[in-house]
Amino acid sequence: MTAWLLSVAGTGILGVLIGHLTSKTRMHSVIKTACTYVFLLVLIFPIPTFFAKGIDMTSCSIFNTDFSYNENVLDKTGSAYFAVVEAELNRKVKEIGYYARCSVKGRIDGEKIIAEGAEVTVFGEFADSSSVILEVRAFVAEYLGIDQGAVRVSIGQD
Repeated sequence: MTAWLLSVAGTGILGVLIGHLTSKTRMHSVIKTACTYVFLLVLIFPIPTFFAKGIDMTSCSIFNTDFSYNENVLDKTGSAYFAVVEAELNRKVKEIGYYARCSVKGRIDGEKIIAEGAEVTVFGEFADSSSVILEVRAFVAEYLGIDQGAVRVSIGQD
């Protein structure tokens, strides 16, 4: 359908251009008539095949709402999205005073990307590491909008 529309538009534009270029010649009326016939042929020639094959006339790509997802594209999009989230989460954890490496796990569900869990390694030496773990866990869970039980925090050495 799209190819047909493009050929109709292209033939029309070409006919107008040729008509304009030949407007001051003696052959102008003959060329204009020929361009009109070519345009009409391009316009009506494929119509019988639309009805014979049972093609939906609204099947032009701009009206097509039947989207199918390519899993490879979704995986790459999801991993790119989570890489951006991880980088931003690392920056946000640094803003609250900790140097950390964050890893976010999730899935793609149709059009939605859903964070399901996170693993955070906080680097440094702390007098009370359990309070650091609780603080970072609460912060990450709130930031990602997930349950605190889905966030695993550990203390690592630089």
